[in-house]
Amino acid sequence: MKFSFIIPVYNRSEELRALLESFAGQRHEDDFTYEIIVVDDGSQEDVFSVVKRFENRLPVVYLRKPNTGPGDSRNKGMQMARGAYFVILDSDVILPVYYLRILNALEQEGRLTDLGGGPDTSATEFSDFQKAVDLVMTSYLTTGGIRGKKKELTHYVPRSFNMIVKREVFERTGGFSSMHPGEDPEWVYRAWKQGFRSGFYPELFVYHKRRIDREAFFKQMKKFGMARVILLRKFPEFSSPVFYFPWLYTAGLFAGISGAVFGYPWLLWLYVWYWAAVLSEFLIKSKSLKISILGLVLFQVQMIAYAWGFGKAFVRIRIGGLPPETAFPELFFNLKEQSVMRDEKV
Repeated sequence: MKFSFIIPVYNRSEELRALLESFAGQRHEDDFTYEIIVVDDGSQEDVFSVVKRFENRLPVVYLRKPNTGPGDSRNKGMQMARGAYFVILDSDVILPVYYLRILNALEQEGRLTDLGGGPDTSATEFSDFQKAVDLVMTSYLTTGGIRGKKKELTHYVPRSFNMIVKREVFERTGGFSSMHPGEDPEWVYRAWKQGFRSGFYPELFVYHKRRIDREAFFKQMKKFGMARVILLRKFPEFSSPVFYFPWLYTAGLFAGISGAVFGYPWLLWLYVWYWAAVLSEFLIKSKSLKISILGLVLFQVQMIAYAWGFGKAFVRIRIGGLPPETAFPELFFNLKEQSVMRDEKV
């Protein structure tokens, strides 16, 4: 067996059903064998009944465990997997009908590296908000382009919504850490340090149906900024100017607004021209003025939230010298419960 699909899920039974339906609708060679391992991370929803509906249609296995986080859930799935390659998917993605055929062709042509992945995009039936979030997260003119639509300057950092990993990488590195978010690049950086190579497969995309609202989006981006400081401390050799862009963007934005108030609007005008370029890209991709304007608003949310989290973590960790686990225990799943108890006491 070449491929084992690892899908952690926590209370997303409806999204999981849609993903498994997309597996059932795949068009691939008859001799292409694979397995699907669904790891239920202590869900309160009835995930098992969803999996059971597909037991006669798909080679699916169900594993239930206590709620210990997505990283540990993926590790548990890889431990029981039989494939030479592990394909890690989020439960809220949907596969295009030729995903398995393309994956098989990549392997047969020898194009699969030690670890790698493909991009995510939105589908026609997604909501306007989901499409706007996709624009922000994948735009070439924002940091999102690095994440899922193009190669990084030196290496590509695959993400766990669509990641392919050789068994040897997991066996030698131990898999994901308890960090969340940020566990994806943390694992990739450790793999790089051990000599493994990563790759980007633009044709191997998934539809990513993010279940998120404005408040959740802000919190997620803030945590991304906090996690980035932790990663920069742990892996300074993989630093990039791109990681500082949201903070510089936000600082410049407030400086531009202040300058305009006092009669010096030139910096703010630079932002207006930049926003026009971003809006133009959004319009070309979405062909919708409504979605594009919503995307531009969410872009400001992304930058400000990330900068807030980045600055907060920079002060505590880089200036204050606190260990990451002490500064932000809520970003480490094994310390999360202790953090909640401490906050309740306060």
